[in-house]
Amino acid sequence: MPRQRVYYDYFEGKQVPFWYVLTFKNQEIPWEKDTFYFEVIAPFEYFGRDEFDDSVISVSINMEDLLTNNLQDCNLGLNLNRIKERVLMYGVELYEISQFIIQLPDIEEVLKLLPNERKTSFILR
Repeated sequence: MPRQRVYYDYFEGKQVPFWYVLTFKNQEIPWEKDTFYFEVIAPFEYFGRDEFDDSVISVSINMEDLLTNNLQDCNLGLNLNRIKERVLMYGVELYEISQFIIQLPDIEEVLKLLPNERKTSFILR
């Protein structure tokens, strides 16, 4: 399970979440799969943007790469096929990637798409 961190910055004197970062152990990303789902676990470790380690090879996750899991409220997913295609297009080896960086506004937009309440229908005989 990747380490989950939120990096923040200050805007007009207020602490604002900026990046949601998933950091994996060496070769922990399951590139052989089509998708990767993870549980969003709070509380997060909060760090300032100036504490971000830019020596770790990372991939920016686009909003289009994000998936939802309607079966579990706290799960978000990543379309690994789309991400792999983009990474390989730039000539980077997949095993070198250790971090995914997601813009917090993108996660918030995707979470808005989830229903506020779950409805289950039953068929009685």
